[in-house]
Amino acid sequence: MNPAKLHLSPLARQSLSEDATSRIRRAIISGELAPGSPLPETGLAEQLAVSRVPIREALMEMEQEGLVEFDRRGRSRVRTFSEEDFEELFSMRCTLEVMAARLVAKRITSADVEILETMIEGQQATENLTELSLLDVAFHGHIIQVACHRALAVCWKTIRSQIEFWLARAHRAQAARHLSSVELTVPGHRRLLADLCSGSELKAENAMRLEMATWREWLPA
Repeated sequence: MNPAKLHLSPLARQSLSEDATSRIRRAIISGELAPGSPLPETGLAEQLAVSRVPIREALMEMEQEGLVEFDRRGRSRVRTFSEEDFEELFSMRCTLEVMAARLVAKRITSADVEILETMIEGQQATENLTELSLLDVAFHGHIIQVACHRALAVCWKTIRSQIEFWLARAHRAQAARHLSSVELTVPGHRRLLADLCSGSELKAENAMRLEMATWREWLPA
């Protein structure tokens, strides 16, 4: 007897690559994979129960994101960041997000406000530091989206994963000092959202500068 024909779409190799990228990226951001850790394709493929092809594609994607680096022999490892790397990332983030804040002040809608408020509620509810970091960056990512500036969005995409990495590191450092990342993050985002809704480009810009200055202070030496 022939089996019943199921209406299922074939699995796409790209979806395997995207899933592998997501899972390895999260391990790096959470600190489970520390800077300098080797990323052997065979070992990762075995752990994720896939072939080496999607693993290789995932590692190449994360190299472009700035989280992974390859040596001359093609072996990959988690990127080790220097203080100079962070300073460059910080200055880039300030430039992009302050610009976005000015644009958003003139175009934010009630629907955007609702989305951002929901994101803040999600931050308030989570107890997982990695999840908080991802929600935090998603909040800022939506602000970039609302700005409706394609070149700005492309630049943001190139540094987003690195921001998630640094922010998760900051949240872990806060926890080590018995500080609540949620209590530090949520009120700041609520104030920022209020200023983005003010209609004043200057007020929105200053609020974002304050947000960036606070982010800089959080980061461990």
